[in-house]
Amino acid sequence: MAERYADLAFETALPIEQVLVRNGQKVRKGQVLATLDQFKLRNDMTQKERAVEQAQLRIEQAHLQMQDVIIAHGYDPDKAAQIPSNVTRNSDLKSGYTLSKSQLATAKVQLEAARHDLQSGVLTAPFDGVVANLSVQAHQLAVAGKTVCRVIATGDMLVEFRVMEADLQKYKVGTRVHIIPVADKSQQYEATVSEINPIVDQQGAVSLRARLAKTAELFDGMNVEVVLMSEK
Repeated sequence: MAERYADLAFETALPIEQVLVRNGQKVRKGQVLATLDQFKLRNDMTQKERAVEQAQLRIEQAHLQMQDVIIAHGYDPDKAAQIPSNVTRNSDLKSGYTLSKSQLATAKVQLEAARHDLQSGVLTAPFDGVVANLSVQAHQLAVAGKTVCRVIATGDMLVEFRVMEADLQKYKVGTRVHIIPVADKSQQYEATVSEINPIVDQQGAVSLRARLAKTAELFDGMNVEVVLMSEK
C-alpha cells in the first residue's frame, strides 16, 4: 500500500480543457495534470474585477453626494463632530453611501472566489509520484468533488500483513522481512517492520506494517508474501 497519496478533484463543474498525463506516468511536484476551461474562468475573474472597480466608483460618487446633502443642511462635512446624527443618517440614506460600501465588500468576496476558481481549475501534482486511477478525458464535463486521479508518492510504500499472536515474538519494530509479489515470485524486496498494532483481532492475529526499501516495480494494492529474514 502507498504510505502517501493524494486524490485530486476539481471544485467547479466546467468542461475539462486538457488532460496532460496518463496512468502510470511519473510526475514531479507542481507539474500540471489537467485543466478546466481557462477562458471561462479568466473571463469570470475579469468580470468580477470590473465589478469591484465599479463598486469603488459608486462609493466615491455616493460620498460626494453625501457631502452635498450635509452642506445643503448647513453643515461642514469636514467637521463630523458638529453634524447631528439625524442629518448624517439622512445624508447617508439619500446618497446610498453605506449601501455602496456593502456592495463593494460583496464584489471583493466574489472576486476572491473567482480567483480561487481560476487557481483550482488547474490540477497539479502535490509531490513527486505516479499517476493512478485517471478517470477523465479532455472535453468531458468535470464533476465537482469527483476524483480525477490519484498521485502516489514514489519511494513511500508500506506492506500491511498479519501474524498470529503466537508468532508475534519474532517481530519487533526494525525486524527485516522479504516481500515477494504474488504476480512475480522471482522478484524479492526487503522491508523493515515500522508499525505493530497493539490489538489482537478475533482470529488471534496482529496487524503489522513494513516499509519497503525499494518499490520501483510494485503497485499500490498488490498482493504479496511476507517472509521473515533470518538473522545472521
